[in-house]
Amino acid sequence: MAIGAAALASPAIARATPPRAAQTPHSLNVGDRLQRFDLLKPGVRSYLRSQLRGDQHLATDIWRRETRIDTVDGAPRLLILQRWDSAHQPSVTSERVSVLEPGTFRPITHTRVATQEDGRRIEGFRFADDGVYGLADLPGNERAGFAQKSNEAMFNFETDLEMLQTLAWAPGYSVSIPFYHPGGGAPARYVWSVGGEERVPSPDGGALDCWIIQTDYNDPGHPPARFWLVKSTQQFLKLEAPGADHVIHRKVLLPG
Repeated sequence: MAIGAAALASPAIARATPPRAAQTPHSLNVGDRLQRFDLLKPGVRSYLRSQLRGDQHLATDIWRRETRIDTVDGAPRLLILQRWDSAHQPSVTSERVSVLEPGTFRPITHTRVATQEDGRRIEGFRFADDGVYGLADLPGNERAGFAQKSNEAMFNFETDLEMLQTLAWAPGYSVSIPFYHPGGGAPARYVWSVGGEERVPSPDGGALDCWIIQTDYNDPGHPPARFWLVKSTQQFLKLEAPGADHVIHRKVLLPG
């Protein structure tokens, strides 16, 4: 699906403030209290995922993410529920549920269910201090025997969007986070830092003062991915990540 190149572009209305000299990254560990966790509000938010290819802006899918506190096995838990609806054929719907410890984002379990014309694919994982393992008691789990050892407890990379909204961003601040994508390659630490500040137009005609958070995903020879977070609420607004062949991958918060 093609959309106008200028649509949802959210151009800055003032020149971005250059970053201050970065401090030594703060080393975040699983179990640490996240200083601004209370800024993460329950609710449903939808995002447009798209690609910029030259003068074309191509929609990929709509990404729905819900954050809520619920009781799981008798304990209060933070739940992050995702749903992806593809904008192309054949249609694919992916639903994901992350269960975490409130206040710390310590991951407990993560499940994925992908549905398309030829059936469903189920994957489930549990996080432990020494690694990530398949959920043996999840019916139909294709990854029941999965095991990925690690030398420290890892955060769930599939919850980075919400987790970034809970950190103590300030000029010059940087943080090293141990992240792992369930079922993926080797776990690692990644450094995120404040790359600048910018004023972004808001839907009501005003402007939002934003942090620009960046990471190179441990590839210093590649341009960094940049995340815009509203300073007052730390709500995620958009992401721009350069890819191969001069493609820019984008995620933009939709109104409503």
